Amino acid sequence: MGLVRMATTAPPNTPSKKQVFFTRLFSTLLLWGMLFLAFRLGLEWPFAALAALFGIGSAFEYFRLMKADPGATAFRRMGLILCIVYWAMASWHVLHQGTPQPCWMDLLILVLTVQGAFLLSYRSGLEGAQTLQRIFSTVFGVFYTATLFGFLLRILYFSRGEALPGGLFLMLFVVMVTKFTDAGAYAIGVLFGKRKMIPQISPAKSWEGLIGGFSGAWLTAFLLIWLIPEKLAPLNWLHVLWLAPVLCIAGVAGDLAESVLKRCFVIKDSGHALPGIGGILDLTDSLLFTSPIFYFYLLANS
Repeated sequence: MGLVRMATTAPPNTPSKKQVFFTRLFSTLLLWGMLFLAFRLGLEWPFAALAALFGIGSAFEYFRLMKADPGATAFRRMGLILCIVYWAMASWHVLHQGTPQPCWMDLLILVLTVQGAFLLSYRSGLEGAQTLQRIFSTVFGVFYTATLFGFLLRILYFSRGEALPGGLFLMLFVVMVTKFTDAGAYAIGVLFGKRKMIPQISPAKSWEGLIGGFSGAWLTAFLLIWLIPEKLAPLNWLHVLWLAPVLCIAGVAGDLAESVLKRCFVIKDSGHALPGIGGILDLTDSLLFTSPIFYFYLLANS
């Protein structure tokens, strides 16, 4: 089935780059303000609540992308329900036990998703590759918005053997390095970007912006390890030296992965929940890739 593009002139009320920048800045400062308040209170539960809220919001946005296929309605609903169940179980566990959610939760949800998606396909006649696409899209959606984003909770409640969770500052580290990678890439890309990096996927990204991303990651990581070195154990200066660019590359890859999704579904933003930024997936896409890498690095060095 072909796609019909209606290419005309831009609407007269299209916001200028300056308006987009300040709207994006307001949304970003508001989000950082919420995180800073929770951090100042020294509580884990607001971070866990935000992670669950963003995880469920990401699931809503992802499965809404499948809305154009009327035959995928039951698959969308099942995938969304299982994501909500996952976040409910994971949130209850970390808040009541003070430890990361066990791996069996991830495996349980993925097994239920695979089996449930096939069960749904038994209800009517098969439609060839389209049926397989619905199954795979559902399983991928649960893995993408629940399993990957769930690593933030594992970092938040990461324990090095103490009685209390020791991951509050570690979560701050991965979030700040990831988001300041985004900020550095965006700022330098807008100001100096000329050489397109992967125009067929994301026309706005440039090699100059990538350099800005590396700079943002290194500066943020070095600033944090200088200010609170004892809070970031097992990280040290040597770890930060090479971990920052690894997180930068992972963050850019996560951003590009969401661009692939948006281009496949022919949309500009995953949603409009965050003015100037787009949808929740537009905000969390890079964290979906950096959080698992950072968590496994912590496990290997703890």
